Amino acid sequence: MERLWPDIKANLASGKKMRLEVKKATRSQDQNAKFHAMIGQIGAITRMAGSTWSDDDWKRLLIDQWAHETGRKIGRVAPSLDGERVVQLGWQSHKFTIEDASEFIEWLYAWAAEKGIEI
Repeated sequence: MERLWPDIKANLASGKKMRLEVKKATRSQDQNAKFHAMIGQIGAITRMAGSTWSDDDWKRLLIDQWAHETGRKIGRVAPSLDGERVVQLGWQSHKFTIEDASEFIEWLYAWAAEKGIEI
């Protein structure tokens, strides 16, 4: 804060408008790498509905299930703009806080163990 104050003060003194946003820190790069590696391992050995899925597909499926099981607001589906498809709107990992990422990693371990998947 001490490093920011001189710049903030100068901008305010010169009449510039500013917006200050304070929010929780997002996930770390280590957390990001960890849960992406775990999702990759799950996707490499798991089939769902008789099909294999990309890591990105697995990430969406797993985040949705985690959000549901942990009582977080789950995304919703909406028709595509041309009305021909369904689009999933919801949780995205880049918005995870450090706490969310930690909980998701622990949930991935538990979910995989429950399904007999060793990661």
